[in-house]
Amino acid sequence: MNERTYQVLVVEDEPALRLLTMCELSRRGFACDAARDGMHALELATERRYDAVVSDFRMPRMSGHSLAIELLGRQDRPVIVLLTGVMEPSQAMELIAGGVDDILFKPFDHGLLAAKLRALVERRAMLCASGAGRGAG
Repeated sequence: MNERTYQVLVVEDEPALRLLTMCELSRRGFACDAARDGMHALELATERRYDAVVSDFRMPRMSGHSLAIELLGRQDRPVIVLLTGVMEPSQAMELIAGGVDDILFKPFDHGLLAAKLRALVERRAMLCASGAGRGAG
């Protein structure tokens, strides 16, 4: 197995779910950092470049929606996957149309999340390498 290790920021206000997601992604070859909410995630994303951000949608201080909007405005933005228990279909369509890469509904399969993350990050890297991904997002 010669897969590249991608840097992922897991943003979740529930400590047990945050730890579980980090452990499951780490087990599948990702290097993970943790943030307790969107504000904390923005601080970390300013200090370090992440290949992907996996964020809960509803959190105190700054929601996953607000975090996604902030990250989408960055030139070298990460892949963004939101996790949610409840979301209006129109809201989900707005986020996907705005550049969010995927939305998974809780409970979700960590193996599927890992596979999607790897595929999305690798697709983004190929697009950027070809010049087609510049300014995308």
